Amino acid sequence: MPNLSECAEGEGLLRPVQVRRLLGVCPTTLWNYGKDGLLKPAQHTAGGHARYRESDVAAFMATLAVAA
Repeated sequence: MPNLSECAEGEGLLRPVQVRRLLGVCPTTLWNYGKDGLLKPAQHTAGGHARYRESDVAAFMATLAVAA
């Protein structure tokens, strides 16, 4: 049985700390991105922890690069 950090529909999931490191932001900024609808978690674990799709994070990073 695959664990949560592996595949969701064949795609890897990232934990919030991994996403924050990739984006170079603090926890509050990542939370605000979700609240504003810019980068929302793909799912939550049974314990309520967010998981983000790698492709969603990559697409969001691309929009940041274009805006810069």
